[in-house]
Amino acid sequence: MHYAFQLSNNSGEFLAAFDVNTTANSVYKHNLEKEKKKSIVQQRSIESLPISYYDSFNANIWLMSPPCQPYTRMGLHQGSSDPRAKSFLYLIDMLSKMSFPPTYILIENVKGFEESDTRNTLVTQLKNCNYNFQEFFITPLQLGIPNSRLRYYLLAKKQPFDFKVSDSKILYYIPCSRYSQRSNDIIKILNNEDSDSLLSKINIRPISDFLQDDVDYEKYSIPNKTLTKYGKLFDIVKPSSRRSCCFTKGYHHYVEATGSILQLDEFLDSDQIFNNNQINSSISENTINLILRLKLRYFTEREVASIMGFPKDFSFPEEVTLKQRYRVLGNSLSVRVVAELIKYLLLD
Repeated sequence: MHYAFQLSNNSGEFLAAFDVNTTANSVYKHNLEKEKKKSIVQQRSIESLPISYYDSFNANIWLMSPPCQPYTRMGLHQGSSDPRAKSFLYLIDMLSKMSFPPTYILIENVKGFEESDTRNTLVTQLKNCNYNFQEFFITPLQLGIPNSRLRYYLLAKKQPFDFKVSDSKILYYIPCSRYSQRSNDIIKILNNEDSDSLLSKINIRPISDFLQDDVDYEKYSIPNKTLTKYGKLFDIVKPSSRRSCCFTKGYHHYVEATGSILQLDEFLDSDQIFNNNQINSSISENTINLILRLKLRYFTEREVASIMGFPKDFSFPEEVTLKQRYRVLGNSLSVRVVAELIKYLLLD
């Protein structure tokens, strides 16, 4: 959120940054508070702090990404009854009781949040507190970034401020943005309608634009045992590809639906190799050699960060393990998407 605000080319002072995750907070401090004498990071339970504490900031903008587990398609769909929704519900309730509520609000969450009771509570409170709001489904593909990370966003601004474009539907584009004309193509891609030709049409950058030159292949290679047993489950892309799957906190640890892996060989067909009868029946040395020719590896944490829009000088503290790095990136957001939404939010 911090990087997204900077990228939006708006000026402002950052007053507080809340998270209960120790690793996330250490990464934040490492990158954004190297020369600060006092940290703005608050590793505290949001609902444990009184309303007067938040009023004391007199903040104009709240940028929020509440826990997604209560709403994710893989979860139990408990919504507001999930304990992890408690902090966000506290903030929603607080809006009507504050002396100095925010003028602008941005919320990011997973697709599925729009169908939750938490969303209904939020929208009702925004209306009661005289906020105008708009909702969005946006993926980085719309900005020319080769990554599918469809997310729900809500923007709100206190009346009398209003949005430049009036629309009560959930929008699949960002108004007043140079990317707004891509909405129809993106909807078709999300519906799996001839996605390869559409990706070419809307000028998605190749993955090669985000790759490192000096990667330790052995460090990021995938064990032969994993490839022979689960190879068919991986989503495999090449440097020339113009798409990749959403990177989640399980990347590098779990196989299916956690993010794409990279095939460095541009010419071999991985589908053909993994569907080979030899692989289906028994694992021979010849089969392993065939798989090794693909030169498969994980994306490095730096490459994932680049795809997600983090700046070139972003880095991790040395004590943060590789597993922790992938986990915090998977729990993060698309910096460039949020930057474009902040631009639209603050147009007035």
